[in-house]
Amino acid sequence: MSIAGAEAAEARRKAASTIGFYDLKLGPTAWSFGAGVEVDYNSNVNYTESNPEGDFIFRPQINTRMLWPVSDQNSISLALGGGYSAYLKHPNLDGLFMTPGTELSFDLYAGDFWINLHDRFSIIENAYQDPTVAGTGNYSQLQNALGVATTWDLNQAVVKFGYDHVNYDSLNGSGSQYSGSQQSGYSEVFSASAGYTLKPGMLLGVELGGSLINYDTITTNQPYRAANQWNVGGFYDAPVSEYIHFTAHAGYTMYSPQSSGVPTIGESFTGMYGQIDIRHRVNQYVEYSLSGGRTLNVFFYGGTVDQYFASWQANWHLVEKLALTTSFTYQHGTLLAVGGEVYDQYGPGIGVSHRITAKLSSNLGYQLYVRGSDLPGRNYTANVVSLSLNYAF
Repeated sequence: MSIAGAEAAEARRKAASTIGFYDLKLGPTAWSFGAGVEVDYNSNVNYTESNPEGDFIFRPQINTRMLWPVSDQNSISLALGGGYSAYLKHPNLDGLFMTPGTELSFDLYAGDFWINLHDRFSIIENAYQDPTVAGTGNYSQLQNALGVATTWDLNQAVVKFGYDHVNYDSLNGSGSQYSGSQQSGYSEVFSASAGYTLKPGMLLGVELGGSLINYDTITTNQPYRAANQWNVGGFYDAPVSEYIHFTAHAGYTMYSPQSSGVPTIGESFTGMYGQIDIRHRVNQYVEYSLSGGRTLNVFFYGGTVDQYFASWQANWHLVEKLALTTSFTYQHGTLLAVGGEVYDQYGPGIGVSHRITAKLSSNLGYQLYVRGSDLPGRNYTANVVSLSLNYAF
């Protein structure tokens, strides 16, 4: 089925404009709510190599969704999830968080076009989520992406355009011994792709993109004021069989920093990028996903990191009313700056979820993070155990 073709668009319009279950009706809008609480234990909240300090973290959270059917074809939706992290022994690390997936979105259909206007925002406050960070637990960054995505359906061909203005704002003024301070900045991100349907479900195409990156300040570790990044390549998306799906992206990318007049800094980086994703449903009991590749990403303290990554996750449905998840992640990166760090981060994870009632569910998880570095004092090991309860009203 085409993304914005007659049948797919009609199904999406119907799902987006039809109000189903809700907790509260305010005028033309329908609202649903949920709440949760999570208790974590982190064995190394400051992510240090020597004298690691553990702590318990209490995280209450609320979630809400809103749907506003503007017409039978267009709708406005809001998804919001957030809460507060309170540390038992380290109150200086307390702070707000907003979950990824929080967004305000407007879907507009016009002929063969599907236009999505959005504002997506999150507050990330767990340092282990960013493998470039070590030596500090005072990690808090607001990310906001305001933009538009357009899909043009030409039956066998699908053309996409996208633009986002992305802000990265530090929510604290301290940093690690390595960087001095966290970076704030913004990026103008452009993307375009064109795909052709070789046969039902099989899409082959080309893609290109670019980012204009600007940093607010200059630190010892990051002397760049701005940078440009461009990429061009191709993609392939197809089912290998009824139970296996394969997606691949590959191409060439170039990163050119601007060094604010420092002639020895600001050398361009060029190279290949790529990513492979495989989803496989083995049988009714086991399904897994496997992904890996090479990317260039903006890292937390400014600049860009050349990163290789691999991840595996499996879902096991072996016991009724219990869901077991196992995972393993690995990342190898090089910071593209003078004296740039080379690091590795890896670790296994396991989680068990149980639906207690129709509206109440529980989750128990464990994740190990091991970080190695070629710089002294940048290694750490952190064990994270979490227990959560979630209720949908």
